[in-house]
Amino acid sequence: MSSNLRIGGLASGMDIDSLVNDLMKAERLPLQKMEQDRTWLTWQRDAYRDVSSLFLELDQLTFDMKLSSAYNTKNVSSSNETYLSATASATAANGVHTISNVNVATAAYNISYLDDPTKGISGTTKIDPTKSIWSQKNNFGDASMADVAAGGIWKKKTFTNSDIAVTTEGASFKLQKGALDEAFLSGKTIEVVDAQNTSKQYNIVTDPSATLGTGDVFVNTGTGEIKFGENLAKGSTIKGQDYEHYTVSFSITTYDEKGNPINDSTNTDGDFDFEFNGNTSLNQIMTEISNSNAGVSAFYDTASDKVSFQRKNTGNLNEAGVEMAFSGAFLTGALGMDSLKEQKGTDASFTIDGLATTRKSNTFDINGVSITLKDNMPAGTNVTVSVQNDTEAAYDNIKKFVDKYNEVIEKLNGMVSEEKYRDYKPLTDEQKEDMSDKEIELWEEKAKSGLLRNDSIVESTLSDMRRAWYSEVSTGDVYSHLTAVGIETSSSYLENGKLVINESKLKSALSEDPEAVQKLFSNTSTDDSRGLINRLEDVLQKSVDRIEEKAGKSTSTLQQYTMGKRLDDLNDRIYRFEDRLIQVENRYWSQFSAMEAAINRMNQQSAYLMSQFAG
Repeated sequence: MSSNLRIGGLASGMDIDSLVNDLMKAERLPLQKMEQDRTWLTWQRDAYRDVSSLFLELDQLTFDMKLSSAYNTKNVSSSNETYLSATASATAANGVHTISNVNVATAAYNISYLDDPTKGISGTTKIDPTKSIWSQKNNFGDASMADVAAGGIWKKKTFTNSDIAVTTEGASFKLQKGALDEAFLSGKTIEVVDAQNTSKQYNIVTDPSATLGTGDVFVNTGTGEIKFGENLAKGSTIKGQDYEHYTVSFSITTYDEKGNPINDSTNTDGDFDFEFNGNTSLNQIMTEISNSNAGVSAFYDTASDKVSFQRKNTGNLNEAGVEMAFSGAFLTGALGMDSLKEQKGTDASFTIDGLATTRKSNTFDINGVSITLKDNMPAGTNVTVSVQNDTEAAYDNIKKFVDKYNEVIEKLNGMVSEEKYRDYKPLTDEQKEDMSDKEIELWEEKAKSGLLRNDSIVESTLSDMRRAWYSEVSTGDVYSHLTAVGIETSSSYLENGKLVINESKLKSALSEDPEAVQKLFSNTSTDDSRGLINRLEDVLQKSVDRIEEKAGKSTSTLQQYTMGKRLDDLNDRIYRFEDRLIQVENRYWSQFSAMEAAINRMNQQSAYLMSQFAG
């Protein structure tokens, strides 16, 4: 209420503060009623939203129940998993397939010096694949790797190094690339501009044994690291400029199963072009090739000292020639790759149910059955693949949904039948001050009971859901009612419409005609042949819409739903009433202050008269 510090009763001897507080308690009673109404309305809104959440949880399960796999799951078995495995889609026909004469598909591959098992790519010293190819150039067996000036494997290119910001005082930094051309750096300088915009040129030194003066900067041509002869101040900028560096480049051409060169958005001419700076390691080059869209796995094997390239896809992918064509001296010279030495991929061949056939891949589909070949079969070996309905899985899917439905039904029935304790109103802040936490908890448990008792939205939804389940589905198949597949309403009135499954009857229906069961539940038409799940989904969506119109959702503003507008109105009324209470309290204090002043004047007059009589 009023924030002024007031002290009264000095003249009258009355406890004015207590008197005003008692008067204001009576004045605040309508405010407490409005606050209780607001709290109760908020509770009821949240209860509606809880119902909406239940509907949405059930609605999420209806999506799975509309899939054919929910009713027509297949159980597939292979008589020998060593040679092949299999899975099946819901569309696969039941039956047994016999497979023999299996030769698995292989992928094309090529390795360094394929016709010479003893020859690797290293020279006298073994290559370290984790270090830059520039640092290892003298270790390759191909002498042209070490001959930079010949212009064979190594190509010289110009790049512009960006400005380098000095964020911490120091002398050591690094250029963006290594494998720099030492001759290009001869006689050149690097410019540094400090924070005061003062420029200084540093002479480039490439001899690692040289003593640096304050005006020098050492450039490591191999790594691109630079070190100044003095510390550079924080805030300085090492200006960007042109450098020349050495790169290696090459191309790989691969082919798809139709024999056409593979392209992607960056390689449209049938060639996958690669270029690497000299400070890239051999392992990094192999990784980038493998991660490209060329469809090749590449690696360097330290033990054999060879590089291996293998197609990621199996099968003979280019009947007219090789599947991987290499160009560029780094591949064909330094790495010893000869396209013509390639070991071509082979197609998988097998006999299924007496029919000899081939496939490019070891995994393929035949009439909804996905088969994966694992190993070549010895002559005379047969493997059978059996496909049959998995009624257990289908039953479990339906039971899971029915259990969730029954859970929702139980909660909704509990809400509409929950007793309402009219004597338990929402507690005010003042009331809570005189109660323990446990007392508050027990009180509010009673106060929140019956928030949706006999609620029309919930009761109509319960009714509509029951109607959706038991209406006829006119699909023309053998199952047109839920009871036909063994699902009925519980005979106990205490269950309030819960569904009960006759396990043997439902499993029998799923075994005999899973497609008919699927149509009963999930047929997508809009007429009287609409499936039960779709009908239920319609009911749930309608109820969610009604609840959101009345109680909104977590992201709604108060003006976007009916109860929110009532809450907004209550908030305005509470605000105006609180403002009025301040005025009333101020009036009481003004009246008592006037009384105190009058009594004080009377006391002064009385004292004056007494003093006159005494004189």
